[in-house]
Amino acid sequence: MARFVSLYTGGKDSHTATLIAMREFKAEPALLLIIVTPKEDSYLLHTVNVKWAHIHGHIMGIPTKLVEISGSDEEGEVLRELEKAVEQTNASMIVTGGIASMYQKKRFDSMARDLGVEHVSPLWGMDQERVLKLEVLEYGVSFMIVAAMAMGFTEEWVGKVIDDKEDVEQLLKLSRKYMFSPVGEGGEYESYVVYSPLFRCTKLIPIGRRVWFPSGWGLYIIENVEKNTSNAECRGSISFYHNDTAMLNTQA
Repeated sequence: MARFVSLYTGGKDSHTATLIAMREFKAEPALLLIIVTPKEDSYLLHTVNVKWAHIHGHIMGIPTKLVEISGSDEEGEVLRELEKAVEQTNASMIVTGGIASMYQKKRFDSMARDLGVEHVSPLWGMDQERVLKLEVLEYGVSFMIVAAMAMGFTEEWVGKVIDDKEDVEQLLKLSRKYMFSPVGEGGEYESYVVYSPLFRCTKLIPIGRRVWFPSGWGLYIIENVEKNTSNAECRGSISFYHNDTAMLNTQA
């Protein structure tokens, strides 16, 4: 069975890409690699609330490594972290959640070639409305909007959970009216997954604060995440924090 390293962000696209690699490609997830950059305007890496992505690894039972980079040589630092991850796990694939960004695709393709592995991006090139429906309605992934930056979003969208057909249709209607990417591929919005079939009866409840700026955009800043379970085998509510000792946490 092929093994892969997922360049993981906690957002809906990297999560769905990981899910597809497991379910459709029958590949084994060797590691969720979460890379945190201080560059808020990064074109290569997801930045909003990314430190909370490690919780997903715990729930799914997948080894997880969070690395903080300096951002001074972002591409070089990402390549070095991927190289270490591939060597440590003996992975033959790198999985990413890109859909339409040629900037990201070319760079991750190049990194994979340098490392002698395959770059797999299952959502790449798909119709973006189709991707949103696939993620929520077919694969059953629910996500919170943690950044809303496109024209058309109002304060109420910040912190809103998208988890059913009505939510999807509302988001699609808004994206058509204001002509932005329905999956947020251009940074129009950012997401954090709160439920997935891979979460094994667990739903996450991010606790934080909504910040809305006068210029018409907003963030949901996660300060804590509760883990709620739906059956007697894993009952209770547990809070996770960045210094969770079960997480592999290193700094570049």
